Amino acid sequence: MIVSICILVFLVCIYIYFFPCIPKRKKHYTYALLLGCPAHDDGTMSSSQIKRCNLAIDMYKKGLYGTLIISGSNVKNEYVEAEVMNTYIRKRVEIPTILETHARNTFENFKLSKEYIQEQDVLILTSQTHAKRACAIAKQFFSDYGCAWFKDLKLKHILREIISRIIYIKIEIQKKIGRYYKLVQKSRTNI
Repeated sequence: MIVSICILVFLVCIYIYFFPCIPKRKKHYTYALLLGCPAHDDGTMSSSQIKRCNLAIDMYKKGLYGTLIISGSNVKNEYVEAEVMNTYIRKRVEIPTILETHARNTFENFKLSKEYIQEQDVLILTSQTHAKRACAIAKQFFSDYGCAWFKDLKLKHILREIISRIIYIKIEIQKKIGRYYKLVQKSRTNI
């Protein structure tokens, strides 16, 4: 019993380390980063795309950001996520927009959008299930960020996010171990 509790506490600590609290949202950001998701194979928008776009529109109308960056490539079919989402938004409201059309995953959304955002503040726009991991990745690129999300409690999205978080932790641990070994090797060559 004690071993089980210790293992559980250890796992919770690891989780909290890799997924810290989402920062408190400010009243205004220079940029908002709308994270893409795939359209259906026939080019129609997925419900997640529509909800993310509606979130971007709502946050803009509330004055939470000045310029929208929509990030996403054609990951699952020939339809570029950023372009599909931009078309939807443009039919409803005029927002200053930048399209980033090469990102193939959440990490690349941030890496490739950093070129536009640089050291400015940014509001991350995504789903509720994705927000925690998105903010963990955003922390690697931005010092001033917040997050807004729509409710998303579909079982398939929750299960996919659980797997994605496990993979994220594995990758981050591998990166830390790799850096540690490089430091050890470097210190040995300097002796």
